[in-house]
Amino acid sequence: MAWYKIAQDFTKRNSINHKIHYLTSLKQDLTRLAKLVFQSGRLTKEATTLHIYDKRMSSYPDLKDRIIHADQMVYDSPWQFSALCTDTVEVIEGMVTRLERERNNMFRKKTRQKGWFI
Repeated sequence: MAWYKIAQDFTKRNSINHKIHYLTSLKQDLTRLAKLVFQSGRLTKEATTLHIYDKRMSSYPDLKDRIIHADQMVYDSPWQFSALCTDTVEVIEGMVTRLERERNNMFRKKTRQKGWFI
């Protein structure tokens, strides 16, 4: 395989790695906010608005809608906000596993296998 094709594959892999890194950090933040809402609603509201207006969030409109809906529940019902955050975390986990599978399949199909495989 030519060096430029390998370099293109690494570019794709790096973009997938960046997406995975962003989604895992978002998952950690939402998990933390689901617990923080019971202590301070104002800090939780500020943190969720930072996530809503983040430039990278425009790539994930479904997640943005979920966080906006959860953000509207911060002051009214902290329990409902916590439940919406845990639901969003489950969706993010599914997205991360899908991206990891895509990243693994990208390089698995291009490697040559030598020997006997059963």
